[in-house]
Amino acid sequence: MIKINSHDGPGRLGKYNEETTPILLEYNKIDKVENILTPYKIQKEIAEEYMHETLKLAQEETDKEKIAVIQGAQYTDLRVECAQKLEEYGYTTLMFANTDELQRNPQDLLDIIINVRENINPTTALYFPFATTQIIPILSYIGIDIFDNSRAIYEAKNDYLMTSTNIYEKNYAITDNIEEENIRQLKFTIKEVRENMKNKTLRNLTEQKATTNPELMTLHRLLDKNYQTYLQKYTQLY
Repeated sequence: MIKINSHDGPGRLGKYNEETTPILLEYNKIDKVENILTPYKIQKEIAEEYMHETLKLAQEETDKEKIAVIQGAQYTDLRVECAQKLEEYGYTTLMFANTDELQRNPQDLLDIIINVRENINPTTALYFPFATTQIIPILSYIGIDIFDNSRAIYEAKNDYLMTSTNIYEKNYAITDNIEEENIRQLKFTIKEVRENMKNKTLRNLTEQKATTNPELMTLHRLLDKNYQTYLQKYTQLY
């Protein structure tokens, strides 16, 4: 559960387990509820069946402090239903599944995250694993509270350097310790987002990042085109 101290747009600056959000977790220490792994591109009937199996496992779990997983494949209505049921069962931290695919499908990403965020308790924390450093600012802006270091470690294993603006392939000799540098870049990004939230300049940061990456620019344009009501609901008027 998150205690919200202030908003910068839909972004939430608050406290989660005494840490200031957005926060960064170590993925290998995540204590999550058992769930049914579900492919992203799958027939809706099968996705719904897997979602109900996931919900059954979550209902049977006695430790509601664990992180519960929002399944439902590519279907926004299933994701919302799953998140709402998990809240009913007593979970206050929810984790999105299929985040690698979501990052490659910007419209789905926005639809799923924003609709889930709008249809659950504001104090429920949302966790988006496997995010690149580049996408973290805009994910924070639309309401994600928790990230992890899994993508930084994954890219390092492939000898890829992940900075706040790019992912460099192994023929770029920028650092001697790629994993260490990836983690450093990731931690800096989280701190940068927090400070911009404090100063009410997170929107400026997301726009700056969008100019460096065509995929982020697409995400930003879709957000502004299709979700103005959501953005304006939390945006301070001067």
